[in-house]
Amino acid sequence: MKAVEHYLSEILGFRVRFKSVPLKEQVGLPIFIKQMYAFYKTKLFERAIIFLKKRNDEGVTADQLRKHGEIVEKVFTRPVVFVLPHIESFTRKRIIQKQVAFVVPNKQLFIPQLMIDLREFRQSAPKQQGKLLPAAQCLIFYHILKEDLQPFNLKTIAEKLGYTQMTITRAAQVIEYNNLALIKGKKDKRIVFEQDKKILWQKALPLLQDPVKKVYFLEHPPQSESVFQASFTALAHYTNLAEGGKKYFAISQNDFKMLKKKKQIQVIPASETEVHLEIWKYAPGVLASDGIVDPLSLYLSMKDQEDERVQKALEALLEQVW
Repeated sequence: MKAVEHYLSEILGFRVRFKSVPLKEQVGLPIFIKQMYAFYKTKLFERAIIFLKKRNDEGVTADQLRKHGEIVEKVFTRPVVFVLPHIESFTRKRIIQKQVAFVVPNKQLFIPQLMIDLREFRQSAPKQQGKLLPAAQCLIFYHILKEDLQPFNLKTIAEKLGYTQMTITRAAQVIEYNNLALIKGKKDKRIVFEQDKKILWQKALPLLQDPVKKVYFLEHPPQSESVFQASFTALAHYTNLAEGGKKYFAISQNDFKMLKKKKQIQVIPASETEVHLEIWKYAPGVLASDGIVDPLSLYLSMKDQEDERVQKALEALLEQVW
């Protein structure tokens, strides 16, 4: 399943990891289903998903896949996605018509339950629903805050932002689909923003998401260059808001796991600490300055705070950007 993990991580813009489904969780499944498929589980966009991979190379019809999927979904009450090898176009069309979710590694991802339909190598823009993917949001903020990205091709942009070229290509397509920019060029593609940066921010705002994925609590402030001041600590730096006693920091998911593995941070229960560590959906260091998270991501992470003082500070924060 490593190939599937890599493919999904690249096209979706966040890390995907599978775990085998224990036998005790497969209770209620027919024996022939358990013998035919290996079962894996993961989460995509905060939804639990079951992936089924055939244990042999025997062919299965679209009707059989639909029936098998319905059986498994009934037991797990989760969407089911089949991992398939190369399939002929006619068979693929039949599977899609039956609304059977599937993935062909490095070729195609089709999960109608999540409104995902990424076709093989046509690189057609995914019809993004709801919020922008983290990589797309990061790209827009880098353009607004750090450097005009229009002179650079997508490969160079990927290098600047620390993503793969495939992920940035997808991000650019989503941005274009939402009428925030245009992609120009054939082999040497570039992204072109037709509005100024403030209008771009205002137009993108309904599509932007809180960068904070999860919050942990630490005994001591982390000592690492991959950690950045965030939340109230950062807002106090940018504005005249009083900082308070608690300390807030931000880190990427990968850097958090690395520091935890090296035992450089110790997670403790919330009631025992004054140190908060936010895990972000994109690397805060790409946009940060002087050890402090960027103002636009900071605004999104705090805009739902009800404290009137915080809201006034956030208004002052945005005024500094423009």
